[in-house]
Amino acid sequence: MDPASDEHVVNNPASPESTPEQTDFELQKLEDGRWRLRANTRRGLYWMKSADMQHDEGELHLNLLGANEFLRRARHQGLKTEYIGPMGRSVL
Repeated sequence: MDPASDEHVVNNPASPESTPEQTDFELQKLEDGRWRLRANTRRGLYWMKSADMQHDEGELHLNLLGANEFLRRARHQGLKTEYIGPMGRSVL
């Protein structure tokens, strides 16, 4: 898959790195209890690929343990995730 053609990936021609306003990922809890993870940047998408995360066009569904493990690994690598919860949005 070409990241430039992915509708979930925000293209930033100036830099593939995230900016303070832009997060690498978006994490949201779904009504069925699973968590949806989406890559927002090329850097995030490339990291998903390099971490051998099985995803569909930059999107992945996880259980709670998988979401927590993802957050731990992404934060350790300096990647930013926007969590969308019932009380609003937070950057992790």
